Amino acid sequence: MLNGFFLAQAANPQAAAGSQMGFMVFLVIMLVVYWVFLIRPQSKKRKELAQKLSNLKKGDRVVTIGGIHGKVVSVKDKVVVVRIDDRAEITFDKNAISTVEGHGKDEPAAADNKEKEEEVEKNNEEK
Repeated sequence: MLNGFFLAQAANPQAAAGSQMGFMVFLVIMLVVYWVFLIRPQSKKRKELAQKLSNLKKGDRVVTIGGIHGKVVSVKDKVVVVRIDDRAEITFDKNAISTVEGHGKDEPAAADNKEKEEEVEKNNEEK
């Protein structure tokens, strides 16, 4: 079968060059489509997450790659402490955060948050 292909190329080199050129154009188009639909959106998403992680601050709501939802208590260079309920705090690497939701709209007033934090600190001191 390949012998027939090579014999056809030898018999008509102009037709073979045209088919090779068409194949090259097809490959270039496929690479452009691959870049536009797969590589570009993924790199854009990665840049947005990196920007959100660099702007991460106390009070932001986050979701980790393990699916744990919580609120940021403190942020250091590469480590984030996340409160998942009133008494539990977990320390994560910044790389373990998959989404940053920011301050939730359903958050209680700042005074209520301050009272809750003082109550939690008071409970921690009693232990």
